[in-house]
Parts: sequence; structure tokens; C-alpha cells
Amino acid sequence: MAGGFPAHGGRRMPRYFRLVTKASSGGELPEGWRLDGDRLVHEAELHGWKLTVVSFLDAPWDGPTSLCIEPPDDPDVTVGTDGITAELMRSISLAEIRRTAKELRARLGHSAGETAVAAVLHRVETEREYALMAREYVHLVQQGYRSPITRLASAWGLSRNTISGRVRRARAMGFLDGPPGKPADRLTDKARRHLEGDDARDSERGRIGGR
Repeated sequence: MAGGFPAHGGRRMPRYFRLVTKASSGGELPEGWRLDGDRLVHEAELHGWKLTVVSFLDAPWDGPTSLCIEPPDDPDVTVGTDGITAELMRSISLAEIRRTAKELRARLGHSAGETAVAAVLHRVETEREYALMAREYVHLVQQGYRSPITRLASAWGLSRNTISGRVRRARAMGFLDGPPGKPADRLTDKARRHLEGDDARDSERGRIGGR
């Protein structure tokens, strides 16, 4: 814990922020998240108050649909908080909640975009991760997206500059190729070698599903 922010999953969480929903069995959903029918629900405690954020899976957007703040069960705690304050509102990490909701909706097959991005890569450091990112980029290029970088940035909750830099890096590392002076539009043999295991598993799943 540093600067009053407890760490969770490698990310910093606001002071007085406590998750109240344990991770789902099988590791499908992270701690603090659960499925309730067609609703994706995030629950946490802020200064003792209960925060509930709901995202409907069939909504035409990836962000939250509703946000509810309820007082603590202990009346003494309620008096001490002085109601819903600006500090309480600022402690809601809405950007992080939106990023996680987008990722989970895409994983569950409910992305608001026309095409869900198969892999979600918040960090790209190893050669395999660059190969995976290059594959997602080329997949969007082949589908005719005018700005695959913007699409990836939106799907992964990252800035366009970050994705653009990673694409340039992937090309410099030999994972992407294309006409000189123009955007990359295909994978290299090097990238395919890193992805051979994934392609074999995808092919096997396809054969099993077709039986």
C-alpha cells in the first residue's frame, strides 16, 4: 500500500475503497464483479458506503447503465460521513470501472462495437504479447476498419497514442509488414511462429464444435 491506495491486480485503488464481491468461481470474473441475469454488476465500499454499478449486457454502449450509492448499515457510521460528499464522489474510480466493464463485456460476447476484439492486452512487453497485438490489429485491418488503432484503443481502454506507439514498435520488431511508407496490413512469418500454438488450438476447437 502506497500513498493510501491499496493495490489490487497491479492497479491502484482509491482510499477507503473495498470490494464486496469475491471473484467468481473459475476465475471468469474479477473480484468485485458478478453476473445477475443480463446485468454485469460491480460492488464496492467507499468510506463505508455501498457502491453498486450496473452495466446491462444488451445495452448499445460498453459503459455503466446505472450507479447507486447507499448509506452504511451502521447509523453511527452514517452520521460520521456527513452524507454523500465531494470526497466520496471523487473516490469512485469510474474510469477503471468503465475499462473493466468493456473488457468483461467483450469477453462475454457483448461488446458494443461491430466486432469484439478477441484478446485484451493492457500491457504489451514480451514478443508473444506483441505478436498477439499485431494479430488483433491485422484482423481489424482485414475487416476494413479505417482506424484499427482507434478501435483497439476503445476496446482496451487505452489512449490512441499508446496503441499507435505499440503498433510502430511491433512493426520495428518484425511482427507487422506492409507497403513502404504506408500502414502495416499483414503479419510476418515471425509473428505467425509466435502464434502457431494459438492457431492450432483454435483449429482444434473448430473441429470439435463442428462435430
